[in-house]
Amino acid sequence: MDIKLLKKIFFDFFKIDKIDYGKCKILTIAHDTDRGYIVNGKYYSPLVDTIEDKLAENNLKCISIARIISSIKGDLSYANVQSPDGRFARALLVKRIKGFLFKNKYAYSYLEEKIWTDILVSTGAQKVIGIMPSRELCVACKKRGVWVADIQHGVIAHNHPWYGKKFRSIDPIEQLPNGFLVWDEGSAEVLRNWADPSKVEVKVIGNRWLERFKNPNPADSIVNKSIVIFDKFISNKQNGRKVILISLSWGQVGLENGIMPETLINIIKKTSDKFLWLLRLHPNQLKGFATNESEQFFKLYNEKLLGFAEWEIPSYSPLPSVLKYIDLHIAWNSSVVMEAAQFGVRSAALDPRLRGEFINDYYDFYKRNGYIDFIENDEGILINWIHNNISYKMDDNDFENENIEYRKFISFLIEN
Repeated sequence: MDIKLLKKIFFDFFKIDKIDYGKCKILTIAHDTDRGYIVNGKYYSPLVDTIEDKLAENNLKCISIARIISSIKGDLSYANVQSPDGRFARALLVKRIKGFLFKNKYAYSYLEEKIWTDILVSTGAQKVIGIMPSRELCVACKKRGVWVADIQHGVIAHNHPWYGKKFRSIDPIEQLPNGFLVWDEGSAEVLRNWADPSKVEVKVIGNRWLERFKNPNPADSIVNKSIVIFDKFISNKQNGRKVILISLSWGQVGLENGIMPETLINIIKKTSDKFLWLLRLHPNQLKGFATNESEQFFKLYNEKLLGFAEWEIPSYSPLPSVLKYIDLHIAWNSSVVMEAAQFGVRSAALDPRLRGEFINDYYDFYKRNGYIDFIENDEGILINWIHNNISYKMDDNDFENENIEYRKFISFLIEN
């Protein structure tokens, strides 16, 4: 973990929280990592704030709670974001100690449950939607008759510790959300494999951030402004070249330099006259748990890739505005392969664990449908894969079915 975040936890531990949350019908939950886009100088959550904006159109305002170790709140955030930093830090420390002492069972935190209960009481929230709502939050909601749902933000797979059957089917029903709001049928398959449909609903509403860019509304200034900016960038840089995106991920293992394969660096330098290479840092590397990795990246980029690839605008632009312009996508191991598939873009994933037994069902739905290839981190194999796929466009998603379910979901949120 980044040393700055460890410092934050230490100082938060001694903080006394005095927060007037205000009242709301809908409470949302997100982390700094989930608020990775800047809108008019404010941090915006593509997944959560997209839903909040839709609710605002119906005169329904929300309050958002930043998860543990977050710093984006108050004037920094686009939404109305608050966080009881002190109470969260103290609950986290007790939870870690409990987890150390009782390694074979989940370290349930009654302190955290009490925090969520107090927030629900203070705000009067009737429904909660958020990214990976904790077991403690789910219990607090169930005890008060508050409906709570988990919004998909990345991989959902059988071997994922938050979503897989062997990890979550053992949880008491009160520790599970009332619903999961997912991007695609593949993710829904994983959850329906263990979630009791009479108690946990799984709804395929699509990735709403992607949908905004696939079907842009002329009145959507956030989307249209970013499209114009990235279109201008591509027009100035492309010079007739095909465009290839490389998505970086934080905390990866098996990489010589800790950031990206040296094989890819060599290919980029050899082919930058043929392809426009775009590098996109993970939001967590820019602001979050892994900002130390961005420092490693800048050093690597300046030493080896300056003049051969572009990183800044591709990293700070909304992912969908980037995906609209790319021809191929390469990653070590990143859920961007799923989002690229929604735009009809084929991906190569290089992490050997994806070809082994550890996490071999990650992205399985899109692999089965031909959108992702798990290939070796070998220069010859990679170059062949690029040449064989660079001109091949696959079917994209028009979000027609997902939009129907999304409209039903929004109606559910705004009803009394």
